Amino acid sequence: MKTKWICTLILLLAFTLSLTACGRPDPGDGPETQAAPNALGTDKDNAPNPADDESDDAPDAANPQDTDAVKNAPKVGTVNDSAFSGKVKGCYYADGNRIIVQADKLYLYDTQKGESLASADISLEDTCVQTCQGGYFIVGRENGGGSGGSLMTSQGGGGINGYLLNQDFQLENQISLDKLAGNDFIMQTTAAAISPDGTKIALAGLEGFYLYDIVSQSVSTILNYSENGSTGSTQILAVGSLTFTGDNTLAYVGQGADSQSGGDGFTVYGTVSTDTGALTLTKKADYQVDETEVQKGGDLLVMPQTFDKNNGTLLTLDTASNKEKMLSFAGGSEGKDGVYCSDQGKYVAVSVLGESSVTISLYDTASGQVIHTETVENSDNTYFGRIPQILILEESGTCIVVLGSGIDEVSTLITTFGFAG
Repeated sequence: MKTKWICTLILLLAFTLSLTACGRPDPGDGPETQAAPNALGTDKDNAPNPADDESDDAPDAANPQDTDAVKNAPKVGTVNDSAFSGKVKGCYYADGNRIIVQADKLYLYDTQKGESLASADISLEDTCVQTCQGGYFIVGRENGGGSGGSLMTSQGGGGINGYLLNQDFQLENQISLDKLAGNDFIMQTTAAAISPDGTKIALAGLEGFYLYDIVSQSVSTILNYSENGSTGSTQILAVGSLTFTGDNTLAYVGQGADSQSGGDGFTVYGTVSTDTGALTLTKKADYQVDETEVQKGGDLLVMPQTFDKNNGTLLTLDTASNKEKMLSFAGGSEGKDGVYCSDQGKYVAVSVLGESSVTISLYDTASGQVIHTETVENSDNTYFGRIPQILILEESGTCIVVLGSGIDEVSTLITTFGFAG
């Protein structure tokens, strides 16, 4: 017991000091959970239609390749920062060729049309974006920048809030997530996940897993670590990353310890059933995962290493087959400057920072081969003093590179380039 508490206190300190691509600024205030309890609507699909692009030329009857399918094929996307007010602080995958941009508020942006489609007056820190049937689930800490009545009022204590937006990007519900866990504590915005059907939210605290039913507004404990969070002598200490792999199954990544021999903590990952609490647990003592950087693309769970343990390899898990795979990068130092997964898990990118440039290499996750390399340069080397943010949109073969989003001294620089898989 003494070993578990010592490890937990060490983990608490490590989580508090960790920096992610989303940033870790001072939290603000927000309301308690008071909004319509309904799950997101599912009657609309606002996916962009490339056929609406008026810039396409009429098909050439003399050219058999100039068919509607070719004419309407997605082109390399663009991001025009004039579509947003204030400094861009982050970009996140939404769906298809649309992204969510965080500036003075949140914007839903179409990279094919090159325009903002809608906005939501929400201002956050530590932002994480997830998609679900009928809309979007956005998790973050209030920074006091929102407005609009009780829904946008700051919450004392810097708690973690969840926002449910429909496909039209209209706010339907706001939930104070850390209040759902009772006396437990939710450390990270990455420790909250919404089910694919948009009806349930799962949380991972320092003591266990919890499930919130959005419609009934009821909370239940899925599993308590100290009671049922072990297999053999391997015991879960805390969980920093959580995602649904189905409507009733969660995948998690966290820290564990050996309950018999003690010693240092190590990475653990596995699955847990939201219905029965049935647990799988894998110990990875030789690979230290940065839980705040775990990403999911399609069925692929991507688990980058912590900066200080990076050795040029990447652990992935196919959540459909439950098969683990280790991807080796071409360069031994690749991975320490960021690892990024595409929206459906077909590709991962790594960036390598130079004095006045960043070089991005895209890997095919199935073959492990490099399919594209691109270098972004700028005369102001301030941009390359911090790890960039990279989004990979498979549908249009677009890579978005965001530089300087967390650096106050410069305006955010957004570059896009195309690639062929």
